[in-house]
Amino acid sequence: MTTVDETNYASLGVTIRTAMLRAAAKNPPSRNQPLAIPWGNKLIQTVDVIPVPEKGLVRGEFLAVNGNPDQGFDVKVDGCLLLANGEQVALLRTWYDPLYEPAVEYEFHSKDGFLRVWNVYKMRYPRGRVHEEKWTENAGFWVETVCERERIYHCSHGAASPPDFGSLVFKITINP
Repeated sequence: MTTVDETNYASLGVTIRTAMLRAAAKNPPSRNQPLAIPWGNKLIQTVDVIPVPEKGLVRGEFLAVNGNPDQGFDVKVDGCLLLANGEQVALLRTWYDPLYEPAVEYEFHSKDGFLRVWNVYKMRYPRGRVHEEKWTENAGFWVETVCERERIYHCSHGAASPPDFGSLVFKITINP
């Protein structure tokens, strides 16, 4: 994780997106080192990069979802995630729906040894338009590392003002 100066961006009256852009201008992140900014007493990210074996099983589990909008998470790999029907995808978007089990599991193959994770949400606009978004306004999360193979993400969606890192909480577990 790449961190920038000790500026506490929460005290500047800007959105997480604006803070990330300012921080990235000072210290551009690399593809495998996500940018983290000080926000209050946490380090906030918009993307997490998890080192993984070449092959394994990724499990995503919703732990808490509060209020609107609809929320979920993305898992992306340079390689493929294997769906139940045999289809291979590089990006898997999973939405929370109380009608379904709160956890999903997929085999993966990673060419570069990393999985990338971020939160997503559906924004509703005038005339009934719905848009799936990520990384806008106050979207971001802090990461609770349970162990080397397990992380919990405490997420804020983009429309939250101020950021609400309890609006979505999910866990990612990697099994070789």
